[in-house]
Amino acid sequence: MNRTLLSIRELSVRYSTPDGIVPAVNDFSLDLQAGECVGIVGESGAGKSQSFLAVMGLLPGNATVGGTATLGSESLLGCGIDALNRLRGARIAMIFQDPMTSLTPHMRVGEQIAESLVLHKGLSQTDAMARALDLLQQVQVTDARRRLHQYPHELSGGMRQRVMIAVALACDPEVLIADEPTTALDVTVQAQILSLLAELKRERRMGLVLVTHDLGVVAGVADRVLVMYGGRVVESGAVGEMLVSPRHPYTRALLRSMPRIDDDRTAPLTAIPGQPPSPAKLPSGCAFHPRCAGADAACRDQLPAMLEGRTRAACHHPEGAS
Repeated sequence: MNRTLLSIRELSVRYSTPDGIVPAVNDFSLDLQAGECVGIVGESGAGKSQSFLAVMGLLPGNATVGGTATLGSESLLGCGIDALNRLRGARIAMIFQDPMTSLTPHMRVGEQIAESLVLHKGLSQTDAMARALDLLQQVQVTDARRRLHQYPHELSGGMRQRVMIAVALACDPEVLIADEPTTALDVTVQAQILSLLAELKRERRMGLVLVTHDLGVVAGVADRVLVMYGGRVVESGAVGEMLVSPRHPYTRALLRSMPRIDDDRTAPLTAIPGQPPSPAKLPSGCAFHPRCAGADAACRDQLPAMLEGRTRAACHHPEGAS
């Protein structure tokens, strides 16, 4: 029987700026099950990272967060820094796009992994370092015993990302949030990291959130996909349905802009016209309407409701509608 690990309801993020209130995330909801991977996809500025930085309590002081987020029976929003520190790293963890800025440059790799084990598990430094070595081996760091005593700058980008994963997994968290974990890596290393995350998810029955701008990244890893645009989820569903029969024009446009190894056509890829909207100046109605060839007056004037179907799509004219 599936068990819900992370439940987010009607999450909103607002920033107070000299120019007024800027809405970064609107009405974001998600249930993440044990052993499940959910991909969060969209262009820069869509609200993907902001949603989960809010859940982790990592937003700056000018941010206001609404809605609810619970990890099991524990509330993550508004629970206070002491409660958050007890949960972060121990039960929910996050890895980031650039490990060079996330790892502490003056601490050896083993010390950084051992730190959370001492803090959350009460291990001695000796036992924590032994566990750190085991974790480096689990994430397939070569020559792990030597790497344990090296500094982050002495490792390659792929090795640093593996160290970040080891740090995040040290206390066996129930939920792992991976925010663009492969963007800075070459294609071969990217595939290795994604394969590693998928394997760890299966072995540990961990809930995995994979935040990315690339639908291709989630194709072989995610069970479900949420597509975000203009701070909102515009389509969600099983990964197979989303990749083969998407209903929202933005999701279809994303897929048309991607190269496919199973397509021998010589026609150029189709770029999405225009630019993603600024959260400070969102269009009226459907935020995608200025870039959508099928937009009409309803799209320009009215925010679309989320409609059920083979996927859930927030569109006035979803593909396949009767």
